[in-house]
Amino acid sequence: MAKTELYHEIFGSILDRTEMTPYLLRPALGYKTGLRRATRMLGNRGFDTLRQDDLRPSERVRALAYIAQVRRYIHDWLFPFVRKQLRDLVGLQSAQAPLYQDALASIGELEEVLMDDDFLALVDEDPRHLFMLASLRKYPHLFRGHPGGPIGEQSERWQMMACSILKMAHLIKSLEEDSQEIHQYAQLGLHLETERQNLGDLFHFDFTKATVFPKDDASRIAFVKLSTFFYKLHESLRFDAAKQCHVFHSGDGVEVDIVDVKARLKSPESMLSKLGKDVEGEVHDIRDILAITFLLKSRHDTLTLFHALQKRGVILQENTVSHSITQTLFANPDDMIEAVRRLMHALAHSEGHRARPSRAQLQKNARHFFEALGTNELHNIHSSGQHRKFQCKINFSLPIHRQARSHQILIPGTKAFAHRDWYRLVTEQHTLPVELRISDEQSWKESEQTGDAHHDAYKFRQLIALMNRIFRPTFNFPLAAQPRLRRDQRRLFRAD
Repeated sequence: MAKTELYHEIFGSILDRTEMTPYLLRPALGYKTGLRRATRMLGNRGFDTLRQDDLRPSERVRALAYIAQVRRYIHDWLFPFVRKQLRDLVGLQSAQAPLYQDALASIGELEEVLMDDDFLALVDEDPRHLFMLASLRKYPHLFRGHPGGPIGEQSERWQMMACSILKMAHLIKSLEEDSQEIHQYAQLGLHLETERQNLGDLFHFDFTKATVFPKDDASRIAFVKLSTFFYKLHESLRFDAAKQCHVFHSGDGVEVDIVDVKARLKSPESMLSKLGKDVEGEVHDIRDILAITFLLKSRHDTLTLFHALQKRGVILQENTVSHSITQTLFANPDDMIEAVRRLMHALAHSEGHRARPSRAQLQKNARHFFEALGTNELHNIHSSGQHRKFQCKINFSLPIHRQARSHQILIPGTKAFAHRDWYRLVTEQHTLPVELRISDEQSWKESEQTGDAHHDAYKFRQLIALMNRIFRPTFNFPLAAQPRLRRDQRRLFRAD
């Protein structure tokens, strides 16, 4: 452990530090000097200080807002989700039940500190107290001269919780610091959640409703990006009452039957979980801000739909992240022959003639498709090998218009947008990161909604990895327990 801490003292991630002992507090022997040194630490982290001795009142409010976000994330989302699945796992009475019980007890210990009135009063009094609390093990005299400091056994528990809050706040702050674009989507997610809009059901969301238009600039930019994408998509989709399904039109006579379309915006909570589970600084790699899933009547229409989406401009070849294209719907080249045959017929139909491919041609093309789509398989230790889908990531190109005089962003569906030629405009070019998935209804149910591939099972594995980094040593779910956890999750989320 000493070697590990020494490494992280100089090179490593904040999230992998067991505790935080900033060297700037070394000369502080009491409360007044400790507070001044903590002010300098906040100044180094982008806060505006007065002569390096004090925080501006507005900056104190901003720092407390980060802490409030941390508490909301933990109390309202992280702990309730993890606790519920742990209780369900305990109910299985598997060999790992004692480990699940210990994890539940650890959450109880953490919550006890997070709800301690004295601890909260000290943090709310001044956000700089968090840095001082986090350093108590190495510098025990930082609250000398202040009546609200920890006493006796409180010191160790408050010190560890202060470390955890600072780590979580670091993740929240990184959404702003590392990528303003990702921060825009996080702000939009918060706005839509406030409007009680389910972030997992955006396909049916009415983006033209003025009551849900965001007022702040960051959310408004993200809102326009999403609404532009869905406007483009809906241009090519209609609901066929006779077939009782959606039909995608390629524009040149090719149609694909779609049972359902699922679209979700990555929530701010999910962004933080992704950032914290493995590698710090992943914010630039959040390429699935919008995830859209087409569930087909037949998996053999997968390649045809992908090509039809290209024709309609939903996907552009130059905007496709080529290394992200993978497929797990087809087990081998022979399994893909029918999908290739349908694609060849669709391509021929677009050119005005009929295709009559031979068996040898079909086998050759199927082999090439299968080999090409299997080269980029991504490995995620928290994910499952059971998923059955065609998947790729695209950067959807779109313009954002502002009125030159007011700098107001125009939102598609509004009167101002419809009459945008009336105004002098300033137009900016943007992209929307989209994860596009295609599957058939049966494969999706079997691979995404059961066993350890169930989304809640995956999310749980992701979150306990995050908790291991944020809350250790109080919370420690060993990596060696993961194989048995997956087996228990298969029982927990088995198909009825």
